[in-house]
Amino acid sequence: MCLATAGRAQPITISGSVLDSATYQPLPYVAVQIKRKAVGVSTTERGVFVIAGQKGDTLIFTRLGYKPFLFVAQQPNDRLRVILAEDTRLLKDVTVYGDYDIKGIDDWKKNLPANTQVKVKKQTLEPQPNEVATFGPGITIGFGGKDKTKNKRDELGRTETYRKTIADPETKKYLVELFNLTEEQYNKKLERFNEDNPEAFYLTSREDIMTMLVQFFAMKE
Repeated sequence: MCLATAGRAQPITISGSVLDSATYQPLPYVAVQIKRKAVGVSTTERGVFVIAGQKGDTLIFTRLGYKPFLFVAQQPNDRLRVILAEDTRLLKDVTVYGDYDIKGIDDWKKNLPANTQVKVKKQTLEPQPNEVATFGPGITIGFGGKDKTKNKRDELGRTETYRKTIADPETKKYLVELFNLTEEQYNKKLERFNEDNPEAFYLTSREDIMTMLVQFFAMKE
């Protein structure tokens, strides 16, 4: 009995604040994720967070435009102070955002062109004549109706931000380095993300897309 008790992970609570390394001002809407677990929160407008985990958990602090910070929780802590430094590699392609809410998740379907169907594919081959690839494994989008050319053109415009984000080498590099992934692991994760999150195709904010990707990649398979 003693051995079984000793082997159990000890539940702990970690809380504190996240600050900008240059200004030391609180950073709101920082994603705080437990690595390989579907557990995460975001900092408040005052940069404060509270998260429950277990001894030995690795907390990942991420906000687009900043370098990620990893912290291994060894004991309860209610005064953790995390300082995030700017990441100039990402700043060239992003804009500053003022809120953490991901736009369009609830109503993306009703805004699709008429007769549009979202189909899950298991391969990354070239799309069929009436389909659009999303520049990532797992998904193509098929079109019906008379004006297929117009539908395809409209859909390309509506998914442009997502396609550019996925196709950007910096996106892949960022996620591979953050989660220490192989090429095969990255592709499998991205395929699963595409299958589970079709709403991401229609987001118009690179920051929102990156936030969804980071939180998904942090989850344990």
